Amino acid sequence: MTYEKLAIILSTILLAANAAACGGGGSTDDTSNDDSLIVNGDVPPGTAIHGTLGTLGAAQPTASSLMISNSGETLIYLSSDPLTCDQLTVSRWLGATTAGTQVVELVFSGTPSVTTLPVPDAEVNYAPGGMSSSHELSADSGSITFTAATANTSAAGDFHAKYGSNLVTGTFHATFCANGQGF
Repeated sequence: MTYEKLAIILSTILLAANAAACGGGGSTDDTSNDDSLIVNGDVPPGTAIHGTLGTLGAAQPTASSLMISNSGETLIYLSSDPLTCDQLTVSRWLGATTAGTQVVELVFSGTPSVTTLPVPDAEVNYAPGGMSSSHELSADSGSITFTAATANTSAAGDFHAKYGSNLVTGTFHATFCANGQGF
């Protein structure tokens, strides 16, 4: 059996088990996500953000989880509104997203590998959609942990970020988009 076939079988089993545990339609909790297979940035099982993103309010369900490489850095974008790889190829794409969209950005130097990176060496930022990146807020402290990583393919892990007294946590399974631009 090939690796690809095994991966598809395991994904199908996990998706079915998760759907059964959630009553078939995913959780209705405001801080979790619809657990679906990844397709052009759609969120795979286990991608979620929890906490309060300042004036943007409580973290909304994550609709997209995408990764790019730009100027020696890797950036992962978790968005409450669907994003596509095509959107990320446009410079300053954040301003073209729906106003009020919550976008969390994980930034680190180099390519992803299975490791833990401290913040502020790595970054966990968030910004509102429909505005410029000048509205982004950066975490004071925290960490990004990668549990799986393949350059120019995908990355998975979790993050913890402190913004003053607010703690924001999350998990991610991001797919790579070629020719992406930072927000």
